[in-house]
Amino acid sequence: MRPFTSLFAVVLAIGAAIAPSAGTGVLPGVAAASAAGAIRATDGSSAVLTFVPAAYGSLAPGQDLVISGTVANPSAKAIPAGTASIVLNRSAVRSRAELSSWLAPASTSSEDSLGTEVLSAPTPEVPSGRTVPMQFTVPAASIDFGTRASAWGTRTLAIRISSGGSEVGQVRSSIVWNPGTGVQQTRLALVMPLTVTTSADGLIPIDLLASYTADGGLLARQLDAAYDQPGVTIGIDPRVLASIRILGESTPPSAVAWLLRLEAATNNSFPLSYGDSDLAAASQAKASSLLKPTSFPIDATLFPGAASATPSATPSSTPTPAPSNGGGSVLPDLLSLQAFNYTLPAIAWPAAGSVVESDLDSFEAGGLTTVILSSGNVGYGDLGYTPSSAALVGTHRALVSDDALSTYIDTAARAPTTALWEKAMSQLSAAIAVVSSERPTLPRTLLATFDRASPGANARLAQTLAALSTLPWAASASLSEADAEFATGSTRAPATATVTARPETAERIATVADLLAAETTAGNFSSVLTDPSEITGERRLTLLALLSNSWIGDDTWPSETEKYLARSNFFVTKSVTVARSSATVFTSRNSPLPITVTNELRWPVTVYVSVRSPSTIITIDRDRVELVVEAQSQAKTTVPVTSNANGPVTLTVALSSSTNVQISTPTTIDVDVQAQWETAFTAVIAVFVVGVFGFGIYRTVARRRKTKRAKATSGSVSPVGDAPTSP
Repeated sequence: MRPFTSLFAVVLAIGAAIAPSAGTGVLPGVAAASAAGAIRATDGSSAVLTFVPAAYGSLAPGQDLVISGTVANPSAKAIPAGTASIVLNRSAVRSRAELSSWLAPASTSSEDSLGTEVLSAPTPEVPSGRTVPMQFTVPAASIDFGTRASAWGTRTLAIRISSGGSEVGQVRSSIVWNPGTGVQQTRLALVMPLTVTTSADGLIPIDLLASYTADGGLLARQLDAAYDQPGVTIGIDPRVLASIRILGESTPPSAVAWLLRLEAATNNSFPLSYGDSDLAAASQAKASSLLKPTSFPIDATLFPGAASATPSATPSSTPTPAPSNGGGSVLPDLLSLQAFNYTLPAIAWPAAGSVVESDLDSFEAGGLTTVILSSGNVGYGDLGYTPSSAALVGTHRALVSDDALSTYIDTAARAPTTALWEKAMSQLSAAIAVVSSERPTLPRTLLATFDRASPGANARLAQTLAALSTLPWAASASLSEADAEFATGSTRAPATATVTARPETAERIATVADLLAAETTAGNFSSVLTDPSEITGERRLTLLALLSNSWIGDDTWPSETEKYLARSNFFVTKSVTVARSSATVFTSRNSPLPITVTNELRWPVTVYVSVRSPSTIITIDRDRVELVVEAQSQAKTTVPVTSNANGPVTLTVALSSSTNVQISTPTTIDVDVQAQWETAFTAVIAVFVVGVFGFGIYRTVARRRKTKRAKATSGSVSPVGDAPTSP
């Protein structure tokens, strides 16, 4: 019983998942059909019916109509044996809107008029919790629509199962009546992204790269699915190319072989934005230009003997990846790491339903002259049929991807079971047939795109393309052929369309704006480095990875963006700082102010130290002092100051780069100036010295005067002329 319950769960979940939202068809009001063939029963019944016609719904005169499927009963009560009524509408479907409303009705009931009954057959009991397979065969004689060319086209089909006098459920599908009279083929071009799953890494780590490119790996599966398939154009993520080539002699052999195989593929190709980043979100967040890598961290030791490359004008060449032994004569550069021989080098592919008209100007300003738009993002006015994908939106060239066809073919390529694959193929077959019947003599080339949210999941792509090739009303086309309608002298002029604005959410745009601002701030900070690209290159690569379209709808994206913002904030506010110190006492009039700067980065930095004094107690004698701080270390310098008076003062110390960008938050230092003690002491010494010298001079003068007086006194007692005579 468990296997049947599991099957029911898978059918129900996938049936709901493959139903496109209303209003996403090529024409206004045309909704992509739901997963007809996996519909819960009417009037609240819990039964789930899954049925699909054989041969993708294609039916020719003389062929029986075989319908296979299951009835699942998850309820607690058995569904009694009953009757299946197979109903066909004898009138051909004339528009995609009609087909859409049939396959995806707003509601169903037992009163619905479904068409003409062509078979009534008994159905077995379906026990509680069981899924019972059933098959019905409608004889060819009951469904003969004739062999005239006018009989060709899509007819609606329904399977209604009743039991005990009430309807258990109904399934709506369709067939394509093909009398073999020939019909104008609708050509279908396909675009498939070649990229990796969600990651915040600007370059794919070597271990993942080896895994992705090995047999059965993510990138290997994608290339296997698309390789040389007619009509499949590959949108290549340059991050994959750069991640392989930058490894030089350490490149995993599987990655070297994978890249060589990609280069040998004959598919049309164009470059995705790096990391398949969200072009529309960046535009709507007011990015100043198209976001691209600015540098890569190239390790020259991985390219022994190589010299620096001469930058090329455009990344149009196709360099061979570095062999595993690391041989090579030239170091890779920004352009050569991403280079590829693209057949369509100027394509923009924003996320489906994400574009506003001003985005087209941004894309073209960045050199992307043609944009792939989803059909839900454009309008054709009162056009009454499905036009070719080529359209002019004002002066801009657009290739419009048909949302309904994209859903059908993507669902078929990813189908986990044969039954679900057949159901999606039946829907795809009918939808293309309706396009052909809209204008039977008008050749058209349509475009369908594969989902990029989960790359590598299209295991049935080859099977789907092979099935498409068997449909007489469908043919493959390349994207170059679709794009050729823009060429001067083309026999088919592009349709005229307008953008139906589908802006990204305000929350997403605000987050992207924050990321852009953080990158700018970190870029300004990087001027402290001798090579600013050590920071700016990494910040840009990580930003592009975070903007990948694969992150859209991922619940972990907000936390990853917070990490980016925190890392950028660390650079600006915490990586290079003034070390805090205790209060400083100045006892000298001209004491230098000691400053210590800490650098937590793995690169040396050059900063300029500035000190500001709020009072006249201290005068700063030099505006800026240059200081080089080695990686992950501290360095000291001094700023000359003059003390003019005693007292406390709080000085502000700021760091800046050579371009005057403020580095980190300014720091304060408390200083207690006691330099006037030195002045008083000097005055006392001076007075003392003056006193000593003055006293010495006084004594000298006094002694001389005393000597003179003594001599004068001696002369008055014994005059020379009165000297006594001898006896």
